[in-house]
Amino acid sequence: MPLHLAAPFRRLAAHRQVLTLAAVTAVLLAVAPTASARTIPRHKHPRIHAVRNILLNVGLPGIGLLLDDDDVPAEDGQKYELKLVRQGGEIIDVVYRVGDTYIPDALNQLSEFLHDTHNEEVKDYDPRTFDVLHTMLAKLGRSTSAIEILSAYRTQETNDALRASGTTNAAEHSQHIEAKAIDIRVPGVPAAQLRDAALSLNAGGVGYYPKSQFIHVDTGPVREWTFAPHKVRARSKARAKHSRHRRA
Repeated sequence: MPLHLAAPFRRLAAHRQVLTLAAVTAVLLAVAPTASARTIPRHKHPRIHAVRNILLNVGLPGIGLLLDDDDVPAEDGQKYELKLVRQGGEIIDVVYRVGDTYIPDALNQLSEFLHDTHNEEVKDYDPRTFDVLHTMLAKLGRSTSAIEILSAYRTQETNDALRASGTTNAAEHSQHIEAKAIDIRVPGVPAAQLRDAALSLNAGGVGYYPKSQFIHVDTGPVREWTFAPHKVRARSKARAKHSRHRRA
């Protein structure tokens, strides 16, 4: 292309990108629920699903596309299946993705299954969380294994109550509140192996709880930690003893 034509074309392309971004932003602002509505049960706030459609269908890297509710998923392509079990015995076994395409109804079922058990409220889960679980099991050669769910979505109120109880190490700004985190066990698989498989994905946060033999995975910032309360207590006692000696 002649040089005198190249610059106008570049300006036109940049202008179109700005217009596209502005259009997406306008739609998000129009359909996004208010902050107070984010933890209300799904059937009362269908706009949450609309926002998720927009975000996923712009082609974010590393995830699939989300079908419209009336579309039929392609039959070819890898099937992503999860079998989850809650502590009360409730079970779900569902194919939530085929190839690069997420299945809306299956995502809805999974989100409802992972509701806050303290108040039955539901929030749409980040589907990448399901990809983390599926890929982690595949790495371990346990694709068909059931995953035991210890903790899933939490409302802000539930998270605050857990923090106040002092019985957990729930973070103030937990990814559970954003429906991006799950605490799990897989029967027959040591938690250390689950941790290593999850860490190899480099897909978000991974917490290791050796005493209780479970792990936390989320799709937030990449980070890792090990929770060993007995070591924390030992260090606290040592500091207290040292402080008493100094006062004496």
